[in-house]
Amino acid sequence: MSLVFSLKADHYFGGYIIYEHLSGFTYKVTMVTYTDKHEFSSDKDSVQIIWGDGTKEFIHRVNNVGNGETINPTMKKNIYEAIHEYSDTGNYQLVFVDDDRQKGVKNIEPGKSGETLLYIDAIIPIQDSAVFCKNNSPLFLTEPYRDVHPGEDFNLTLTHYDLDGDSLVFKLIKPKNINAYPVPGYFFPDDVSIDSITGLFSWENTPSIQRQQRYVFAYEIEEYREGQLIGLSVSEFSVFFDPDTETKGDFSQVLGPLQNNHYRFNGPEVIDLTVEYENPDADSVFLEVFTGLDYNPHFRLTNYSSSNGTKAFDTLEVNYFGQDNSEGNHIITFRAGNVFGSDTLFDYHSVSVSTVSDTSWPCSIPQNIKEVIEIAPTVEVYTIMPNLFTESVWVNLGNDFEDVILEVFDMRGRVVAKVENSEVNTVKLELESLRPGMYFFRFMRKGKLISVLKSVKK
Repeated sequence: MSLVFSLKADHYFGGYIIYEHLSGFTYKVTMVTYTDKHEFSSDKDSVQIIWGDGTKEFIHRVNNVGNGETINPTMKKNIYEAIHEYSDTGNYQLVFVDDDRQKGVKNIEPGKSGETLLYIDAIIPIQDSAVFCKNNSPLFLTEPYRDVHPGEDFNLTLTHYDLDGDSLVFKLIKPKNINAYPVPGYFFPDDVSIDSITGLFSWENTPSIQRQQRYVFAYEIEEYREGQLIGLSVSEFSVFFDPDTETKGDFSQVLGPLQNNHYRFNGPEVIDLTVEYENPDADSVFLEVFTGLDYNPHFRLTNYSSSNGTKAFDTLEVNYFGQDNSEGNHIITFRAGNVFGSDTLFDYHSVSVSTVSDTSWPCSIPQNIKEVIEIAPTVEVYTIMPNLFTESVWVNLGNDFEDVILEVFDMRGRVVAKVENSEVNTVKLELESLRPGMYFFRFMRKGKLISVLKSVKK
């Protein structure tokens, strides 16, 4: 099966995939995209998801009665859901790929971002549930608000929560393009980072420019259970600089028994986390708290929040009852709202807590989850990928692939490989046993020559 995509510009700002185990080999999958509210082609009632098992499906938008949700004046959030049952065990790569990212992205090769695919993926490890552990991907509790005044520091987190209590590790990566290749010409600006524990993205010393600029970033979320990788997913978001954007305020240091923005409970205990936020230029400011601890029965949170206009105060009381079996850290995000008339700009600060746990899982962790069931890449009709190969090549046999015969010849004219009566249009040829040198690929249909291509084995 090959990856296919539309020919319309969609102006994606980012997105991510989450999945939930229902029973056996059955999973509920949610695809979330953020798109340009003003682009008609971005407003899709359904999108295609590639399940990783040789099938694909259009799944439908479900939020706001299927219409999507406007989360700021220029951006719409779209949630698509479907249930899929796999027929066998394996590590399956969920893929969403579509045209196109937004135009004019500064940290992608000039003129290319509007022609670059958005590629989001995640890995589901599916094994016999009587022996192996099941996995649910992390949830996202906050939105990717992305507006920033040039020259001011920028912080953003989507506040992740893992239902299974796995340990999460966050890593910045290059955004992916067609066939999961890194976006060509992509670069990381100076002074960008992501906190490996909390997932807080930070950009210090942002450019002091007097014009609009757009950037795009991606990060990987690794899930570990008993020290072994059990889940992997990718999220992508955008950052917009605009001199007309108002300036945000500043967080104080979070007061409490934290060390390096982290606290470890050794048993039942109550702690207070106190923070302030101030912006003298705003009409008003406020503070909110987002955390997966709200859904954890071993904790009770009490939040005391107030504001006197341009200064906000928050004290979060965290009451730990004990017996939390989570292996990973619990992320707590303080989100500050800066109100300017009818507009609100958000700022973020995250800390984490963890508990002493001697949890021993009564199941085995799947091994080597990065060894996924292979998905056929996108290959142009009657072409070979790659042209320079070492072990194998992918070949597209065209739309009438059932009638196509592909023969591979060496320099002496001997047939060294052959494909006929194919059931798919994109096939993989294992050519590891061939000697290094040039090879010719001849496409024939009903006795007529279609094309001859050449490729080199290293």
